[in-house]
Amino acid sequence: MNTMKELSLKIPKMPTRNVLTGAVVNWDDDELAGLGDTPENLTLAWKDLSVYRKRKHQSSIWRSPTYEEVKVLHGVSGIASSGNLVALMGSSGAGKTTLLAAISRRDKSAMTGYLMLNGRLAGADLIARISGFVPQEDLSIEDLSVAEHMEFMARLMMDKRSSKVTRSRRVQQLLADLGVASCTRTKLKALSGGERKRVALAVQLLNDPPILFCDEPTTGLDSSAASAVVSRLRRLAIGGKLVICSVHQPASGVFELFHQVVLLANGRVAFHGTNEQADNFFASLNFKCPVGFNAAEYYVSLLGVQTDKEMESRDRIRRICNEYQRSEIAADIERRVGDVKDEVEYFNGTGDGKNTHFERYLTLVKVNYFVQFYWLMWRNILSIKHNKSIWIAEFVLLMFVGLIISIPYHGHFQELDQRDIQNAEGLLYLTITETIFLFIYAVFITFPKEVPILLRETASGLYSPLPYYLSKMIFWIPRAVIEPILFATLVFTVAGLQGGFANWVGFCFVCVLCANYANAYGSFLSATFEKLETAALFAVPFDLIGIMFSGIYLNLNSTNKYVAWIRYVSGFYYGTEAVSILQWDSITSIKCVKLPGVPCIKTGSEVLERFGFVDTHFYRNCVCLFIMYCVGHSIAFLMVVKRSRGTPVY
Repeated sequence: MNTMKELSLKIPKMPTRNVLTGAVVNWDDDELAGLGDTPENLTLAWKDLSVYRKRKHQSSIWRSPTYEEVKVLHGVSGIASSGNLVALMGSSGAGKTTLLAAISRRDKSAMTGYLMLNGRLAGADLIARISGFVPQEDLSIEDLSVAEHMEFMARLMMDKRSSKVTRSRRVQQLLADLGVASCTRTKLKALSGGERKRVALAVQLLNDPPILFCDEPTTGLDSSAASAVVSRLRRLAIGGKLVICSVHQPASGVFELFHQVVLLANGRVAFHGTNEQADNFFASLNFKCPVGFNAAEYYVSLLGVQTDKEMESRDRIRRICNEYQRSEIAADIERRVGDVKDEVEYFNGTGDGKNTHFERYLTLVKVNYFVQFYWLMWRNILSIKHNKSIWIAEFVLLMFVGLIISIPYHGHFQELDQRDIQNAEGLLYLTITETIFLFIYAVFITFPKEVPILLRETASGLYSPLPYYLSKMIFWIPRAVIEPILFATLVFTVAGLQGGFANWVGFCFVCVLCANYANAYGSFLSATFEKLETAALFAVPFDLIGIMFSGIYLNLNSTNKYVAWIRYVSGFYYGTEAVSILQWDSITSIKCVKLPGVPCIKTGSEVLERFGFVDTHFYRNCVCLFIMYCVGHSIAFLMVVKRSRGTPVY
């Protein structure tokens, strides 16, 4: 494989052959044209499926990482039909989750091979429309109740033409059928493992998909909860759905609920068939499961690599996989899948007007950006409502900080002398830096928690990155307006800053601009870097340089011209200069005190000149803070879009 393009799924547009009968399909014939008039007619097959991943090698922090292309699935073939509950099993690293993500087309890795739906090659869009995917770990806003979570999902997943009554009935029916109707007012984080799995399953069943993929639905559950979850999946399969699950050593009672099992080892198929066929196949290789022993656990142990007997384990795995490939069971699977390498047609879900069963999936109308934005804002507001105590505590802490930094300066602005210049400028600087740092880390800490949820939900087509980011950006604005105004008012009043009402308005306005700039900068950090540690490594020196060029630690008039430009990328500089201009422009007289080595500065304009500030830069500074706000959010949004498209989410 020389290029990524060669690793994409092959989609030749040629006549197709039915994978069950081998006959060429005539898509103009009413009986053969559709993908099945009912869910029971669905057959999903995969042929010679290989998946490639990039393995990162970082030899040194000073060198760029190198990537090695690794083949994690090796030409896997299989078939499954509606009415069956299929288990994908194997030891850790065998490739079961990779195979599940590949056949569900949720995996964004490079792959080769063929994925067919009733003999036609199926595109990712079709598979996504007619299937549900229940991940191993359900990622959601855990402060929402079950009813609120289901309402949000129903609004964005179901056809926008559905009425409110229809959506409500569907949600109530699913919760009742899955046994979680009594938990509607319970927060997601308070649910048990089994209840959480069933709620995640209810979400994926909102559109009643004919195919359901479940990634390790029994992991983390006790035997009773695991049995309850798999029993419900079996009932769904018997009802006409195709349900495929990756499982890891299920209990004996749970294992017997599956109609078929696919055993994987080192990315190869070790067995594909019914439980009875598995028992006979392994017995023929002298690997008879002992009486009373869990068959699933026995098979997985046979296909696992033991560290103390690595060579022996690998030889055993190789032998089992090779024997399966030569078996009649594998030959039957190959016959059913059919030879599609030369005769296959691509189906993307369009142009098949005769297929009444799939029409409702293919014509499902998604809600537009405005509706997505509305419900994302609704979720954000509910999250605040359920966490108001935390927000109140943060606000009280902010006001306490404002009180602490302003009390020592009380009275220093009434009769200024030379000694008070440093005090006054120190207060103005502290006000700006506290505002910026508070709102940087308010976003910096909270936003990364939602990135995994964002990636999962955008990949499933629930909403687009644009309405999500706009909802977060606008959601942060009220807090970045109200809290800075109250904080600035407290400082202005307690410290006794001069200038009256006009200067108070300007002082609050600059603090609001700094808070919103800090939100944008914090969003940039959290969206750009995957780990908080990496973001902190970047932020600390950048913030230090910004503070250095704020005008307090360096006289901007005497700064070397080769580094003086750095001030223009510092929000601290713009904010400090703006509030300094407001205060010192209103001061016309400063009392001189004879102090050795201290010059007599008589007016506020001279104070500004001493620190390297220019009294005509107030509006320029405000505009620059707004520009930095826009730039920060723009870059953060682009990084969110990039991560939502390129980061594996399963």
